Amino acid sequence: MRFTKKEDSNIEVNLTPLIDVVFLLLIFFMVSTTFIYSNSIDVNLPAAKGDETSVSENIRVVLTQAGVINIDGQPYKESEVEGHLEKMKEKSPESTVIIEADKNVTHGRVVFIMDASRKAGFANFAIAVEEE
Repeated sequence: MRFTKKEDSNIEVNLTPLIDVVFLLLIFFMVSTTFIYSNSIDVNLPAAKGDETSVSENIRVVLTQAGVINIDGQPYKESEVEGHLEKMKEKSPESTVIIEADKNVTHGRVVFIMDASRKAGFANFAIAVEEE
């Protein structure tokens, strides 16, 4: 008895499962990627050494834990802050607004001052911090 071996001359690799897996990975990464861009405000932090900006050109805004807003030593209500900053912008247009906030002040109040200074026309503002 003689057995003959059949030779398959057409050996093919099925790529359909590979394409399905790559397609599923592509869909997964497309769905899981977020394209949300939030509005942000650029903050220029004060330099520790070598800053040649004089103190007279800066506007100090102090936020206390009690909720008081002081601009150059004078207390103001939230409704008055933007108007006062606009008046100060007319007097010294190149000033830098320095925000000094108590560590227990909420983030929203600091952002309110940043937004008010931006609406008043100030391009430069900084957040003052203490060294540890």
